[in-house]
Amino acid sequence: MIDEAFLAEIDTIARGEDLGISLYGCSKVNPAAGLENDRTYNDDLIERMLDVCAKIGATILCIHPGTIAGFGYLERKGVPFHSDRFDREELLSDGQQRSVEAITKWADLAAPIGVTIVVENDVHVRHTAAPTVEALAAMVTAAGRPNVKVNFDTGHAFIGAGLIEELDVLKGHIGHFHLDDNSTPEVSDHLPLGEGTIDFPSIAEFLGTADAALSIEIYAPDRPIEATLASRDYILGVIAGAGPTAKPN
Repeated sequence: MIDEAFLAEIDTIARGEDLGISLYGCSKVNPAAGLENDRTYNDDLIERMLDVCAKIGATILCIHPGTIAGFGYLERKGVPFHSDRFDREELLSDGQQRSVEAITKWADLAAPIGVTIVVENDVHVRHTAAPTVEALAAMVTAAGRPNVKVNFDTGHAFIGAGLIEELDVLKGHIGHFHLDDNSTPEVSDHLPLGEGTIDFPSIAEFLGTADAALSIEIYAPDRPIEATLASRDYILGVIAGAGPTAKPN
């Protein structure tokens, strides 16, 4: 159950402090789902999340591109195997089409309440419907809705094709950023900004001019407030060109 009083409190705080809000969607939502029951379940989750957006004044709903269930059927203990009965490219194409159709439908539900749906770059995710940023860009373009854009996660880009490489492909589609640092190949660390090896100064100019919200998404359970504030100060300094452009020791 959603606590209506809690939602009202968030809305009051946001209005009082003149804060913008983005909602990070439920991870169970899979726009590439193939089964009718799953698609109905996803539609219900999205409608509930859009209801929350309306009640707290959120203008951004972040989701993932989805995963291809069929790929799991072509594995044994995590190791892919070949089958003449299934074509991987066809499974991927069908899943991407389902994802585009679902996201388009959800965008039409979101538009009347002023919500933009942003789809995250998830090339590192197993069985993802968008295994390349080119695929993600194509899916967003195929949706054909002005309120469907990309949520660019810096850590995901770092462990994917590369920060600059992914930004170059997606920069015309970005409507939201998840800013997090990283240092481990193939693992999304979500480190506080400045504590990993991501070269944020290399994208500082774009961050400073992009028509997109910059959201800090880090994992620091031992010091959440301090790490968030330090990350904010770090990225603002980098954008301004006067902050710490070198990583701390």
